[in-house]
Amino acid sequence: MKKWLVALFSLALVFSLAACGNDAKEEKATEKKDVTADAMSFYMDLVAKINDNDADYDAYQAAIGSDTPPTGAELTTLATAASASADKVSQVLADVKVPNLGTATGVFKSAVKDLSDAYAAEAKGLKASPIDTKSADEAMQKASDALAKALKDVDLAPSSIMNDTAA
Repeated sequence: MKKWLVALFSLALVFSLAACGNDAKEEKATEKKDVTADAMSFYMDLVAKINDNDADYDAYQAAIGSDTPPTGAELTTLATAASASADKVSQVLADVKVPNLGTATGVFKSAVKDLSDAYAAEAKGLKASPIDTKSADEAMQKASDALAKALKDVDLAPSSIMNDTAA
């Protein structure tokens, strides 16, 4: 009789442990899903913050990319406004707090800092005479690529912050 009781308790223990194992897998899947949703929300908020502050910068980019780019005083006026706009974006990005996004948190923090630095470099390059934003443009692309990688790391489609914030 004792052997039957021991066998019955052993069997009950095995089933209870198996049930706990499934819960752990479900929790891990839910945690990953939450990080993905949080990362998407964070990225969309980041795009909105940039768009709220970069109108003059976008106007400058559109003007110099047009068929007849501005020159002289018109270019200087656009560049001055774009520089102030890029400075504002840099400050806004410097104040961004990255939420807990699991293992990708550090990558997001680094990418946002790099993006903030790139906007500061854009502002400086727009103030130069002659205007020189080549290295800042490269830094902007690098930061955009880092954000795309971070999005991919949390199972989101990679996106270009430069395209998402363009006017």
